[in-house]
Amino acid sequence: MKIATIKQVVLAVCASFALLLALQPRTNYDLQLVPVVGPSLSRRRLSSPLLQGWNSNDPRTVVLKKNNIPRGFTVRHDSTAQPNFTPLRVCERAAPILPGVDMRISQKYAACPLLNEPPGNTKLLLIEGVQTFGRTGNNLIEFLHSLQYGIDNNVVVGIMQGSWPMHLITDMWMAIQDGDRLAWSALLEEAFCIKVFQSNGSIELSRYKEVIPIDTRELFMFRHRGSLNMYIEFQCHVLRTLYRFYNTGTGLNVRGQPVGDMCSVIDALFGEQKRSAAYSVIHSRSLEGEPGLRLLGRIAKKVGCDPVAALEMEPEYVKAILAPLGMLERPILFLTDGQQPEILDKLLADPEIGPHIIVVPEEASWIGGDITAAVMSNVFIGNPASSFSGFIAKSRLALGYHETFLFRKKDSNGEWVNVCDERGIFDKKVMNAMA
Repeated sequence: MKIATIKQVVLAVCASFALLLALQPRTNYDLQLVPVVGPSLSRRRLSSPLLQGWNSNDPRTVVLKKNNIPRGFTVRHDSTAQPNFTPLRVCERAAPILPGVDMRISQKYAACPLLNEPPGNTKLLLIEGVQTFGRTGNNLIEFLHSLQYGIDNNVVVGIMQGSWPMHLITDMWMAIQDGDRLAWSALLEEAFCIKVFQSNGSIELSRYKEVIPIDTRELFMFRHRGSLNMYIEFQCHVLRTLYRFYNTGTGLNVRGQPVGDMCSVIDALFGEQKRSAAYSVIHSRSLEGEPGLRLLGRIAKKVGCDPVAALEMEPEYVKAILAPLGMLERPILFLTDGQQPEILDKLLADPEIGPHIIVVPEEASWIGGDITAAVMSNVFIGNPASSFSGFIAKSRLALGYHETFLFRKKDSNGEWVNVCDERGIFDKKVMNAMA
């Protein structure tokens, strides 16, 4: 364990924390990230002038100045935090959520009372099989919804060993360490208040008062019946729980394969400067053309955001977000589904944005590293019609980032403004099933 210097604390905006814990040593994947600079798409390695010679005092690199502290973040030590409840850090980057708030909510959901009840008095929601509804973004929603279903309906959530949630979780979080599946199952049960069943668990299942089967499409469409605030509180608790156990390149997934390092992209981009590096992430998701237009159009009708801007990612749109924040001259990581390469071409051709665009090439990119880089960025610009962007935005809110740039429109003066606060990504009235 290392104690951070006062200078590091200030630079990482962690003066509210009395003690900073360094992450345990882990394997760093040697990814060959290649910045793409200029309209010609000429490639340069990471030793390019864009990233050379950066240090913690460089104004392009320092994460936050005094007047740039996130809304709701107070620079002080939270006296309500217990000594053993450490500040949440992801890839050595401090999450802005106050330790006292984090601890209070964690304790609220830690008891798992239903797991202590006799099975004969308890209903069980059973998740099994490997069939899923949609891609990774949808599957993450389905997992979050399953836990919410349990809370809302006072039932135990049971997950069959080898089923899709196990694959989903262990690829990015909670890897099995030292081949100890029993310890791993116990960790899942304690962390999420769930019950893990072995594939031959029919006898154990028969002891429950009722077993409720459910498929992933039903989970995706599930709608919370309580208040928005309570929904956000629990969903954010689950998200923070995942990020307490993000994979670092050690251990195995449920299929027995080595897991990736969720910090791989951040490490490759910034190395030792990752704690204080200031950067933005653009997630460009086209959603197969017309379907994406229809989906974003429906969201736009509900909240009044622009019906195409988040799909097109025009330079004007991006600059209207980054310029007021002083982020135009800092790295801009571009994540894309590759369906509309002209979006990247326009950004690269822009004289203000182009020199700072960094594209993670296909051979170096993986979903976990991309998600983490976006979640821990200083500024995230995404598409609310994408469940992948939505998961990133939800994770950022869970970790204490309060600004969102998903719902934007031009006002009567022609200025781009937010039309929905950060909670909109969790609101069923805005996002329907994707909330």
